[in-house]
Amino acid sequence: MSMKKQTKVQPIAWFKGFLFAILLLSGATGFTNTQDFKPLSCIIENLQRTGPTQGAVYYSWSAASGASAYKVYYVRLSDGYTSPIYTTSATSIYFSGLNAGSYKCYFAPVCGSEPLEYIADELIIN
Repeated sequence: MSMKKQTKVQPIAWFKGFLFAILLLSGATGFTNTQDFKPLSCIIENLQRTGPTQGAVYYSWSAASGASAYKVYYVRLSDGYTSPIYTTSATSIYFSGLNAGSYKCYFAPVCGSEPLEYIADELIIN
């Protein structure tokens, strides 16, 4: 009776082959489209809040390098009311006429054609 010697496939070699096959089948080239990336320097920094007082709040921030404008809006947390999205070239905004309640205010720079990720600040109007 002759016994065949079993060959063991090394786990790392098998994984590399499997990974290569996945990349080959998915059409991955290893190159990315750099136009899809936004500059890391285009971010809002030093967000400052003054207030809230008498149903109003004032925000200011440092200019983001490369930003052509800023998108800003707020959400009233008690009922989900969302303000219109304001677009401004200024580095500050004043919200007034706010009813008592909790709010979340969002800010994003516009670099290129789209805003980057929003940063948020939560506040309570008494």
